[in-house]
Amino acid sequence: MKKSDIFWQTYLNLEKEALEVSKFIFFTDEVLVNSKGGVIAQSCNTQLEAFSPYIADLLVRCCVQIEAVSKELYFDNGGTKQRGDSSILFDEDCLKLIDVKWQTHKKTVMVVSPSFNFTKDENRVLKPLKEAHKRQGTYWEKAYQAVKHDRYASLHKGNVKAFIHALAALYLLNIYYRNDSWITKHQDISKCDYSLGSAIFSVAPPSGDQLWYGNNPICSESPYVVRYRDSDYRRIEEIQQRESQALDTYWKAQPELQDPAFVAQLQIAIDAAKSNPSQRVMPIWELAKYRLNKLIPQSLSLEEKKAILLNSEAWKCSIHQQNKHLTIEEITEDNIQNEIDSAATHWGIHIMKRYQKLEWLPLALDGDICEIYIG
Repeated sequence: MKKSDIFWQTYLNLEKEALEVSKFIFFTDEVLVNSKGGVIAQSCNTQLEAFSPYIADLLVRCCVQIEAVSKELYFDNGGTKQRGDSSILFDEDCLKLIDVKWQTHKKTVMVVSPSFNFTKDENRVLKPLKEAHKRQGTYWEKAYQAVKHDRYASLHKGNVKAFIHALAALYLLNIYYRNDSWITKHQDISKCDYSLGSAIFSVAPPSGDQLWYGNNPICSESPYVVRYRDSDYRRIEEIQQRESQALDTYWKAQPELQDPAFVAQLQIAIDAAKSNPSQRVMPIWELAKYRLNKLIPQSLSLEEKKAILLNSEAWKCSIHQQNKHLTIEEITEDNIQNEIDSAATHWGIHIMKRYQKLEWLPLALDGDICEIYIG
């Protein structure tokens, strides 16, 4: 048995006891109040503040495990103090090193148990290791130290809220210590079970947004990150580069690149995109706009412009891509230019698709090539 399995089993035992307590104390951040024969819900922390010697014992046992797991992570990840050194502090030494390595103060733990009726985000989505690298920097550690050193006077601090927050911290630390990883499809990243066997908590899935461009893991509120395996990403890159080269060859052969009017139009579009990041510009889109606008000069009448537009390849491409259009009757002098530019953009997209066929996309989405791991 691995050492991490022992710590995980201890965590699961504490979790079972938490669920057992929830059978006798309704874990909620609401309280029901009778009003003229009806029932209304009012926000309240009463149940979270419920305490008992047993809950205080659970809190202490949980925090003892937090100390133990954090020290194991400290030794395994470059801690400079030696095992057995009595000066090692689980918060200022161990949790600080862990936070520097993994930014654990940003990681969230979600309460997902149906036995816990929490309505406020502050109680449902926790950051149990935020400020945990500071001496008594968290709610749960303040309660732990108080109960440990003066049980009688501080018994009220060993409450449901402190225990749940400490249990969430222990859950998160165990995730790091287990260091699990697995392979899945990109489209299944969000479908994986991130509770990892917990009946109370879960963590968020890692972000795999646009992973196929750069294969760079994105740090988020999840303890996990995701990336393609190197050999598989090289296959994706090879296809992307082949398609990119085909498009580049087409682009360089276009005579408009020698036309000062087009070059000036393209530069204006590029400058506009720099000042407005939400405005996307693609050279081939601008080329399509330039060609269509030359085909439909401003000197023509509205009816002539309509006739050319409706019979153009750009309009046909736009319809094929199911772009929403105005009807012929709705096109006026005020809006025809927008319709021309919109149709031209879809024409440009159609041209690009001849060369960038995205043949790498099925592999990127459907292949079992994404590795999810602690990061």
